[in-house]
Parts: sequence; structure tokens; C-alpha cells
Amino acid sequence: MNAALPASIASKETTTALATVGDAALDAAISSGALDGVPILGAATGIWRAHKEIGQQLFMRKVARFLRETNQTADQERIDFVDRLKADGKTEEFGEAILLILDRLDDTVKPGILGRLVAAHIRGDLDYDKMMRLTSIVSRCYAEDLELLRTFSNGVQREKTPIAESLLAAGLLSNGGIHGGDFSDPLAGGIIFNLNEYGDLLKRFGL
Repeated sequence: MNAALPASIASKETTTALATVGDAALDAAISSGALDGVPILGAATGIWRAHKEIGQQLFMRKVARFLRETNQTADQERIDFVDRLKADGKTEEFGEAILLILDRLDDTVKPGILGRLVAAHIRGDLDYDKMMRLTSIVSRCYAEDLELLRTFSNGVQREKTPIAESLLAAGLLSNGGIHGGDFSDPLAGGIIFNLNEYGDLLKRFGL
């Protein structure tokens, strides 16, 4: 099943199946078999139908959202990507790593972020190692915390300091020292947070 994920990324059936399926229709498409032409979803759908477990249904939704983002790339780019995985002997490794991450994600927002990161790698904007590291980082973050990166500016984060501390611990921000603050403004001082390389890459390609 691990090798089915790269195959699904390269498959034209994936593009066709997901192009017109919105979030609200995913469950219906899965249960009806409309997405069975997508290799990874066809395999997993059989399991889901047999067990009808909420966890499996959620997993299917996460995989579909991931694939929808990777399929924003050109057909040939995806084919070339899978060919490179095969040439490097990383097909199983990649499929297993992504499926494990998708399985443990605690929401349905982050699969789209992961899909956009993989799409950036497929296009050549992000190297493999950084892409895989970012997917791991994203899996450990609270999804709402990642929203801070969209409008992030280096410096003291004031009331958003707890969120910045979480992103610092995740490896997306760096510690730029301490700002002495201002007696008239208790929130003016504290840790200076700076966007690091991985935070910048996630902001550019994942959000």
C-alpha cells in the first residue's frame, strides 16, 4: 500500500477524480466508489467499507486532501517525480513516511499543507530532505498556530508569544535575543522571534 501513494500522485485518474470533488462531497465520493480509480484510495476504500470506522473515514479524507494539492502540478512533473523516487529507491520510504504522518495528523487542515509542500518539491522549488523535514514539523504543530506565519514579522510577538514559543520549539522560528521592553508597555519586552529558513519555506510553499 505504501507504493500506491506515489503511484496515486502520478496517476491521471487522481487529477480527474479529485478535480470536481469539494470538501463537502469527499465522504459521499469515497463511500460511493467514485474515487476507486485512484490507487491509494481504491485500496483504502475497501478497508473503510468493510469496517466503516470513523478513523478510517477520516484517514481517507486526509489522503484525498493531500492528493488534491499534489495534483495542482503538471502531469509530467508528477511522473518525473515518481520516476526519481524509483531511481533513488525511495518509493516505499516516501509512501510509508507520508502515510504514517497523514494517519497521525489530528485535523483535516494539515494534509493540504503537506500536499502543497510535496507539490513544491515536485515543481523543483523545494529539495527532498527539506520537504520531508517540513512535513514532520507540520505534523507536530497545532494547525491554528501555523496561521501566525502568514503575517509573521520578526520581533517581540506580544500577546502571541505563547504561539511563537510553540513554533520556536517546532523549529520554524529562531531566538533573536531579548528585548528589554518598556515600563509603560508590559508586552513590549521579551523574546525576539525571527523567522528561520524552515519557517520561511513553510510560509512560501505550504500555507
